[in-house]
Amino acid sequence: MLEANYEQQLLKLLPWQKVSFITALAERSFPNYKLFSEACETGDAQQFRSSLDLFWESLTVKSSKINFAIQLDRFEPIIPNVDKFDVYGVYPALDACVILNSAFNSLVGPDPDVNEAINASRVSIGTVASYLEALAGEELDEDDMFADELMKEEFQFQQAILDLLTVQKSPDSIKAVRQFAKNDGISNIGITLD
Repeated sequence: MLEANYEQQLLKLLPWQKVSFITALAERSFPNYKLFSEACETGDAQQFRSSLDLFWESLTVKSSKINFAIQLDRFEPIIPNVDKFDVYGVYPALDACVILNSAFNSLVGPDPDVNEAINASRVSIGTVASYLEALAGEELDEDDMFADELMKEEFQFQQAILDLLTVQKSPDSIKAVRQFAKNDGISNIGITLD
Protein backbone atom coordinates (compact mmCIF):
# COMPACT_ATOMS: atom_id res chain seq x y z
CA MET A 1 0.00 0.00 0.00
CA LEU A 2 1.19 3.51 -0.67
CA GLU A 3 2.18 5.66 2.26
CA ALA A 4 -0.62 7.82 3.65
CA ASN A 5 1.11 10.99 2.52
CA TYR A 6 1.85 9.63 -0.95
CA GLU A 7 0.17 12.39 -2.94
CA GLN A 8 1.85 14.95 -0.69
CA GLN A 9 5.18 13.41 -1.71
CA LEU A 10 4.20 13.82 -5.36
CA LEU A 11 3.23 17.45 -4.79
CA LYS A 12 6.66 18.20 -3.35
CA LEU A 13 8.67 16.74 -6.23
CA LEU A 14 11.00 19.06 -8.09
CA PRO A 15 10.30 19.45 -11.82
CA TRP A 16 13.02 16.96 -12.83
CA GLN A 17 11.71 14.47 -10.26
CA LYS A 18 8.15 14.78 -11.60
CA VAL A 19 9.25 14.15 -15.17
CA SER A 20 11.42 11.23 -14.01
CA PHE A 21 8.56 9.71 -12.03
CA ILE A 22 6.09 10.05 -14.91
CA THR A 23 8.58 8.74 -17.46
CA ALA A 24 9.25 5.74 -15.21
CA LEU A 25 5.51 4.95 -15.12
CA ALA A 26 5.34 5.31 -18.91
CA GLU A 27 8.37 3.05 -19.31
CA ARG A 28 6.69 0.36 -17.25
CA SER A 29 3.47 0.76 -19.27
CA PHE A 30 5.22 0.58 -22.64
CA PRO A 31 4.65 -3.20 -23.12
CA ASN A 32 0.88 -2.57 -22.87
CA TYR A 33 1.06 -0.16 -25.80
CA LYS A 34 3.49 -2.22 -27.84
CA LEU A 35 1.45 -5.44 -27.56
CA PHE A 36 -1.74 -3.63 -28.56
CA SER A 37 0.01 -1.88 -31.45
CA GLU A 38 1.46 -5.14 -32.77
CA ALA A 39 -1.67 -7.25 -32.22
CA CYS A 40 -4.02 -4.75 -33.85
CA GLU A 41 -1.49 -3.49 -36.41
CA THR A 42 -2.12 0.09 -35.42
CA GLY A 43 -0.32 2.97 -33.78
CA ASP A 44 3.44 3.20 -33.74
CA ALA A 45 5.33 1.48 -30.92
CA GLN A 46 8.59 2.83 -32.31
CA GLN A 47 7.34 6.42 -31.97
CA PHE A 48 6.26 5.71 -28.38
CA ARG A 49 9.69 4.21 -27.67
CA SER A 50 11.40 7.18 -29.32
CA SER A 51 9.40 9.61 -27.17
CA LEU A 52 10.35 7.70 -24.03
CA ASP A 53 14.01 7.69 -25.03
CA LEU A 54 13.95 11.46 -25.58
CA PHE A 55 12.57 12.03 -22.08
CA TRP A 56 15.31 9.85 -20.61
CA GLU A 57 17.91 11.70 -22.71
CA SER A 58 16.63 15.08 -21.52
CA LEU A 59 17.03 13.89 -17.94
CA THR A 60 20.55 12.46 -18.33
CA VAL A 61 22.29 14.65 -20.93
CA LYS A 62 22.77 18.16 -19.61
CA SER A 63 23.35 19.66 -23.05
CA SER A 64 20.35 18.01 -24.72
CA LYS A 65 18.12 20.41 -26.64
CA ILE A 66 14.85 18.63 -27.38
CA ASN A 67 11.83 20.52 -28.61
CA PHE A 68 9.08 18.68 -26.75
CA ALA A 69 6.34 20.69 -28.47
CA ILE A 70 7.41 19.14 -31.79
CA GLN A 71 7.77 15.73 -30.16
CA LEU A 72 4.24 16.04 -28.77
CA ASP A 73 2.95 16.72 -32.29
CA ARG A 74 4.61 13.46 -33.39
CA PHE A 75 3.27 11.54 -30.40
CA GLU A 76 -0.40 12.57 -30.43
CA PRO A 77 -1.33 10.74 -33.68
CA ILE A 78 -0.35 7.36 -32.20
CA ILE A 79 -2.81 7.62 -29.29
CA PRO A 80 -5.49 4.98 -29.87
CA ASN A 81 -9.17 5.89 -30.18
CA VAL A 82 -11.08 3.43 -27.98
CA ASP A 83 -14.19 3.79 -30.15
CA LYS A 84 -12.37 2.19 -33.09
CA PHE A 85 -11.38 -1.04 -31.33
CA ASP A 86 -13.39 -3.87 -29.82
CA VAL A 87 -10.55 -5.37 -27.78
CA TYR A 88 -9.65 -4.85 -24.15
CA GLY A 89 -6.02 -4.09 -25.00
CA VAL A 90 -6.93 -0.64 -26.29
CA TYR A 91 -7.56 0.55 -22.71
CA PRO A 92 -4.13 -0.25 -21.21
CA ALA A 93 -2.55 1.09 -24.43
CA LEU A 94 -4.50 4.33 -24.09
CA ASP A 95 -3.52 4.57 -20.43
CA ALA A 96 0.16 4.20 -21.38
CA CYS A 97 -0.30 7.10 -23.80
CA VAL A 98 -2.09 9.20 -21.18
CA ILE A 99 0.80 8.63 -18.78
CA LEU A 100 3.41 9.64 -21.36
CA ASN A 101 1.24 12.60 -22.33
CA SER A 102 1.48 13.71 -18.68
CA ALA A 103 5.25 13.94 -19.14
CA PHE A 104 4.72 16.11 -22.21
CA ASN A 105 2.25 18.28 -20.29
CA SER A 106 4.86 18.78 -17.56
CA LEU A 107 7.25 20.31 -20.08
CA VAL A 108 5.06 21.85 -22.79
CA GLY A 109 3.01 24.65 -21.26
CA PRO A 110 2.57 23.18 -17.78
CA ASP A 111 -0.59 24.13 -15.90
CA PRO A 112 0.36 25.22 -12.35
CA ASP A 113 -2.99 23.94 -11.06
CA VAL A 114 -2.42 20.40 -12.37
CA ASN A 115 0.06 17.96 -10.89
CA GLU A 116 0.91 15.64 -13.75
CA ALA A 117 2.75 13.23 -11.45
CA ILE A 118 -0.46 12.67 -9.47
CA ASN A 119 -2.42 12.23 -12.69
CA ALA A 120 0.07 9.70 -14.04
CA SER A 121 0.08 7.82 -10.74
CA ARG A 122 -3.70 7.59 -10.70
CA VAL A 123 -3.86 6.46 -14.34
CA SER A 124 -1.32 3.70 -13.71
CA ILE A 125 -3.22 2.51 -10.64
CA GLY A 126 -6.45 2.74 -12.65
CA THR A 127 -4.95 0.55 -15.38
CA VAL A 128 -4.31 -2.18 -12.84
CA ALA A 129 -7.76 -1.75 -11.27
CA SER A 130 -9.61 -1.99 -14.58
CA TYR A 131 -7.52 -5.00 -15.61
CA LEU A 132 -8.38 -6.80 -12.36
CA GLU A 133 -12.07 -6.06 -12.87
CA ALA A 134 -11.88 -7.25 -16.48
CA LEU A 135 -10.34 -10.52 -15.27
CA ALA A 136 -12.96 -10.90 -12.55
CA GLY A 137 -15.79 -10.05 -14.93
CA GLU A 138 -17.31 -7.81 -12.29
CA GLU A 139 -16.67 -4.73 -10.22
CA LEU A 140 -14.41 -5.46 -7.27
CA ASP A 141 -14.68 -3.85 -3.87
CA GLU A 142 -11.72 -1.84 -2.65
CA ASP A 143 -10.52 -4.51 -0.20
CA ASP A 144 -10.35 -7.20 -2.89
CA MET A 145 -8.74 -4.79 -5.32
CA PHE A 146 -5.99 -3.70 -2.93
CA ALA A 147 -5.36 -7.25 -1.74
CA ASP A 148 -4.49 -8.43 -5.25
CA GLU A 149 -0.81 -9.07 -5.93
CA LEU A 150 -0.75 -6.90 -9.09
CA MET A 151 -2.10 -3.92 -7.17
CA LYS A 152 0.38 -4.45 -4.36
CA GLU A 153 3.17 -4.55 -6.94
CA GLU A 154 1.90 -1.29 -8.47
CA PHE A 155 2.00 0.48 -5.12
CA GLN A 156 5.44 -0.94 -4.33
CA PHE A 157 6.74 0.09 -7.74
CA GLN A 158 5.54 3.67 -7.42
CA GLN A 159 6.93 4.02 -3.91
CA ALA A 160 10.26 2.53 -5.02
CA ILE A 161 10.51 5.08 -7.84
CA LEU A 162 9.87 7.89 -5.36
CA ASP A 163 12.55 6.45 -3.09
CA LEU A 164 15.03 6.31 -5.99
CA LEU A 165 14.33 9.98 -6.73
CA THR A 166 15.38 11.17 -3.27
CA VAL A 167 19.04 11.27 -4.28
CA GLN A 168 20.84 14.14 -5.97
CA LYS A 169 20.08 14.30 -9.70
CA SER A 170 22.84 12.79 -11.79
CA PRO A 171 23.02 10.80 -15.01
CA ASP A 172 23.70 7.68 -12.93
CA SER A 173 20.71 8.22 -10.63
CA ILE A 174 18.40 8.72 -13.62
CA LYS A 175 19.86 5.64 -15.33
CA ALA A 176 19.10 3.66 -12.16
CA VAL A 177 15.48 4.88 -12.25
CA ARG A 178 15.23 3.95 -15.93
CA GLN A 179 16.66 0.48 -15.37
CA PHE A 180 14.30 -0.12 -12.47
CA ALA A 181 11.32 1.17 -14.49
CA LYS A 182 11.99 -1.33 -17.26
CA ASN A 183 10.88 -3.92 -14.69
CA ASP A 184 12.47 -6.77 -16.69
CA GLY A 185 10.11 -5.94 -19.55
CA ILE A 186 6.98 -6.66 -17.50
CA SER A 187 4.21 -4.05 -17.49
CA ASN A 188 2.02 -2.97 -14.59
CA ILE A 189 -0.59 -5.57 -15.63
CA GLY A 190 1.90 -8.38 -16.18
CA ILE A 191 2.31 -8.02 -19.95
CA THR A 192 5.71 -9.11 -21.20
CA LEU A 193 6.99 -8.99 -24.74
CA ASP A 194 9.66 -11.70 -24.33
